[in-house]
Amino acid sequence: MKSRFLHIALLALLAAVSCGPSRYMIDVEMRYKSKAGVDLTGKNVAVVYEVNFQHPYGTFAQSLADGFAWNLEADYQSTIDTVRVYGLDKPASEYASRDSLISLLMDTGSDVVFLFDKIDYGQLKSSDSGYVMPFTVSLRCYDAMNQDDKMLSFNGSSIARTATTEGFANEAWEAGKTVATSFKPEWKHEQYSIYYFNTDKWLDALTKAELYEWKQAMDVWFQFLSSNDVLKRSCACFNIATACYMSGDCDLASQWLDKSDKESPLPLSQVLRKRINARK
Repeated sequence: MKSRFLHIALLALLAAVSCGPSRYMIDVEMRYKSKAGVDLTGKNVAVVYEVNFQHPYGTFAQSLADGFAWNLEADYQSTIDTVRVYGLDKPASEYASRDSLISLLMDTGSDVVFLFDKIDYGQLKSSDSGYVMPFTVSLRCYDAMNQDDKMLSFNGSSIARTATTEGFANEAWEAGKTVATSFKPEWKHEQYSIYYFNTDKWLDALTKAELYEWKQAMDVWFQFLSSNDVLKRSCACFNIATACYMSGDCDLASQWLDKSDKESPLPLSQVLRKRINARK
């Protein structure tokens, strides 16, 4: 989430012309699921490949899995729990089913498992500039925390180009990184409104919200829940709902938005409700 710096003095000047609530728009970059429809936030992830050193390109699969895992960690940074890579001493194709992936989940103690179950190597061609080899990758995924309870399958093809045959490991690493981009979170620019009144406490809460200090902002808004002004109570509930939504608790956000509507429905209530319901 990113936003611009809050200019309190300017806000106070603008709010001074009205006794009612004012709205401040916060520009944020909101994270959504990846293009592949997988969300790895806060989950333990296992990446599994087949160990086959008898194959001429035996380290290819390992490098592919390593590059994939490395880029997942880079994309999710601190929001992902752990990513571990495991090698299978059995044909990976034997695990390419939902039940087998669940078994791998249990073996690895993970929430999500990715299995590179099949790599098809094309014909190796050589020239004065080096070697070229097409290849096709099959990837399976199962997320135990996804209510759909389905195994996902992905396939892709590429061409490895390298000056020496030893360079295929590096090509595999880069290919793994490329595959991982389909599973990185997507970011969308959005605007969210915070209601405030022209008093120090409301502006203080707004400052904290702008800095994404949602808990501290809520602590201030909680103080207005006992106000004799129904509109202030409604605005406080609305802001708390927004804070819960920004913190990832959509159920609690809905409850606070219900309280806001019960006090006095605000113009932006339905807009926020649609956003909350879309993330449930």
